[in-house]
Amino acid sequence: MHRILTSCAAVLAFAAIVPAAASGGGWVQDGLGAYATAPAAGGLFERADPSPPRAPWRTAAMLRQAAPTNQWYSSLMFERWSYPLYALPVSYRATPAGLELGVPRQTMHSAPDGWREVVWPHRAQITVEPTAFKPKSARLAGRGDWNVDLKLGDGAHALRATLVRGSPFSYYRVDTGGVRLSLAAAASGVHASRDGTTQDFAVDGQQYAVFAPDGARLQWSSPRQLVLQLPPGKGFFSIAALPDASAATLALFQAHAFAFVTDTRVHWAYDQATSQVHTRYSARTQSMQDGQRVALLGLLPNLWWQQHIAGLLDTGFASVRGRIKLLAADDFSTTLTYHGFVPQWPTLPAADGGARTDTLLGGDVAKMHFAFGVQGNGTYWMGKGLGRAAQLLAIASAQHRGGDARALQRMLEAHMQQFFAGHEHFNYFVVDHTIGTTVGFPSEYGSVSHMNDHHFHYGYWITAAAQIALHDPQWARRSHWGGMVDLLVRDIATPKRGSADDPFLRNFDVYEGHSWASGDAMMNAGNNQESSSEAVNAWAGLILWGAATGDTAVRDLGIYLYTTEVHSIDLYWFDLPHIVFAPGYRRVLAAQVFGDKYAYNTWWTQNPREVQGINLLPITDASTYLGRDPAYIARFFKAMHAMSRRYAKAGMSDGTPADIWQDVFAEYMALDNPQQALAAWNSQGSTEAGDSRTHAYYWIRSLQRMGRPDFGVTADTPLYAVFRLPSGRTTHLAYDAGAQPLTVHFSDGAELHVAPHALASDIQP
Repeated sequence: MHRILTSCAAVLAFAAIVPAAASGGGWVQDGLGAYATAPAAGGLFERADPSPPRAPWRTAAMLRQAAPTNQWYSSLMFERWSYPLYALPVSYRATPAGLELGVPRQTMHSAPDGWREVVWPHRAQITVEPTAFKPKSARLAGRGDWNVDLKLGDGAHALRATLVRGSPFSYYRVDTGGVRLSLAAAASGVHASRDGTTQDFAVDGQQYAVFAPDGARLQWSSPRQLVLQLPPGKGFFSIAALPDASAATLALFQAHAFAFVTDTRVHWAYDQATSQVHTRYSARTQSMQDGQRVALLGLLPNLWWQQHIAGLLDTGFASVRGRIKLLAADDFSTTLTYHGFVPQWPTLPAADGGARTDTLLGGDVAKMHFAFGVQGNGTYWMGKGLGRAAQLLAIASAQHRGGDARALQRMLEAHMQQFFAGHEHFNYFVVDHTIGTTVGFPSEYGSVSHMNDHHFHYGYWITAAAQIALHDPQWARRSHWGGMVDLLVRDIATPKRGSADDPFLRNFDVYEGHSWASGDAMMNAGNNQESSSEAVNAWAGLILWGAATGDTAVRDLGIYLYTTEVHSIDLYWFDLPHIVFAPGYRRVLAAQVFGDKYAYNTWWTQNPREVQGINLLPITDASTYLGRDPAYIARFFKAMHAMSRRYAKAGMSDGTPADIWQDVFAEYMALDNPQQALAAWNSQGSTEAGDSRTHAYYWIRSLQRMGRPDFGVTADTPLYAVFRLPSGRTTHLAYDAGAQPLTVHFSDGAELHVAPHALASDIQP
């Protein structure tokens, strides 16, 4: 283990000796830690680390803000012309020929080994091109929380387009001349309004309408080309995909065609008394004509499923995410229930598995040093080790194993401080002000050069830091190591808009309700996310870190992200209500979700155990959401066993252990049937890198004692959990991260008195 510097003087002394060796720039002190201002450029270890991408294709105003990486539109910033942008139900692409738009249609691909994907690829049905100039590039020109502005220009003139998530409308402004609409096929069913300012038609079976201002002229120069001439001072128009060709639908869209969306905002609030998350979605509009001010929005399933939203229209669109329903409104609200978790579970008595837990714990602690950096020394694989140690620390605390707890805490501190101290060339963090990010070195999986997976990586770190903070609040102070942890928190989830340091909620798509992993999104498939469970781990980390440090804003942000992401996972990864997956998909989950598809696959293998398991790990106390639907758990394992047999028959073995992640699967099974899970778990079998034998056994035996998670009961504190045995006996847990005693009230009438920095439960012997 490397020697750890634990004083400001030591950090600064080392930085003064080898600043050039340590990085390409200087060091900035943050409490007892320090970060570099540029990556290493050779020197001490003769290694040149990559820099984050520059994201140059932004307007001057957007260049003054942190680049919004990891969004559905992020490819706009990294190349002269974009990759497809899946706003849904319409997709777009900026090209040298103009801005393409089209409504994707479903296709399906599969292979004998079990891999399958349902794809709704981008189709260029209409291309919008200015007639007075030839655009030389496309740039990100503005952003709201779920809308984006892009600029196609030549330096002197520009065509600007506003794209809105979920909306069938796109809005345009051109500062000179008119536009040409080139169609992928000859238009059919063409109808024009009496004054000639509205045209509706079908392209390749999809209905569209173009809405131009008074005084404009829409003329067909050929069956595949529509030219729009705009009057002076009225350089605006809108285009909408229509769900059908009826006159009533056209009239509906005409009534909203000139309410241009100019900004979108999401506002969240955690109601602690009811354990509910209230989210309001607001669109700001500008009336361009006829006094129209109300937008026509499109709500994805995560926004209308299990919600009561007044005014939802019967008409809508099919999409890769399921049915999009239309709403004529400038704002709407949703309410989701936050089902909490606690940072540790109760003590296991010796007769109920406690004795064996203690024995396993001693062995795992002794071997814990070897679990750090086994498969890599960057922030992901180091994070895996931190995650394992953090869970062992919680168990050691619960089991009153003081010596083991102190040893684990020291290990966590040492490995985190090795990065945080800033004195090592090999492990360190850089705060990059050009793009606005905090990146760790060594880079892993494109975490720097492509800005990938920051929430996956940092979730382990933030959770581990929270466990330390629960045991040693002084360690977490900003004057000590807390400032370095806050850098990681802000990188993945700052609530501040327009900052130059980090973009607003970097990884989170507020409208689709889940995270994206790719930083640059430079794929025809759009952005993507594979391990939804590692995203949840990140937001659980925010909850714990905020609670442990008394930062209620971070805690409540974590609750919003955690609750919202879990809700969308139930739809887009697991399809619990059976309203998203195509009938022909015939898979129990989507292991990967992209802008244009969902797939039963992973980035590295088609092994069904890994395909399905990647959306379970890491199993932590915050993973109880996976037990919402016990019947789904049974379907999950039935499908995995069938697909594994098919995979083996296809001769696709990739050399991984036959029982890979068996501990994770046993823990997942225990959410439904802990007795069966205990029989399935092999203490000598495969162990996932972020897990341990101790944790697997303790988890299963604890659920044997407490029962399934009970999602029908809530509490008026963020750190709580409820379990119910088949007999009907309920166990209530609550944790007090503060310095004053706490009385917790549960919605079923139960009450717990919780001491500061302690867990309380009513579990019976």
